[in-house]
Amino acid sequence: MAGLNVRFLAGLGLACLLASAPARAEVFDAAIGEDSLRLGVNGPLSRLFAVDKGEYDVGGVYGDIEDFDSEHFLSLHAGATLTGDAGATDGAKFSGGLGARLQYVNADHENGGALALGGNLRLKLLNADRLRFNANLWYGPDPASFGDIDEFIEYGVSIGYELLRDAEIYIGYRKIEVGIDGGPDVDLEDGAHIGIRLEF
Repeated sequence: MAGLNVRFLAGLGLACLLASAPARAEVFDAAIGEDSLRLGVNGPLSRLFAVDKGEYDVGGVYGDIEDFDSEHFLSLHAGATLTGDAGATDGAKFSGGLGARLQYVNADHENGGALALGGNLRLKLLNADRLRFNANLWYGPDPASFGDIDEFIEYGVSIGYELLRDAEIYIGYRKIEVGIDGGPDVDLEDGAHIGIRLEF
């Protein structure tokens, strides 16, 4: 990937490892797109607060801006979701989460962010229990945005396969779009990626 920021990757990678080291049931997530890299950690919210359900999620994406491939972007987030059973049908089980993220974006010399609301949905097929389907959506409108950013939206889908019970490989699609204050909407990322999820 052109212009890869090695210090960002090393710093975010170290932060993710430190976050997951002292506890169990954390998930390390890494995904590589054509011009991007995402690193993240999520785990039980009980590690941070006295709650019996929910997840925290921290991570970031670094890459070339889709609309301006000579420029780079950095998108960082920290958030929490209330998680649980989202219903089940014959042969499938749904789980999901709803919550909020604090999102920071640096793109083409513009800095800002948003408080984004959203969540995720996960589907497990009971007769093919190594397959996983995931979808997520996060949206921060103008009133919840700050700095040079007046809107933020991120959504994605993926399908994964557990090679081991604690190690999944997946392919997916992700789009990240921001509105620039006084300017146009900009696609930071819009494309496919391949990734791994490792549970500790």
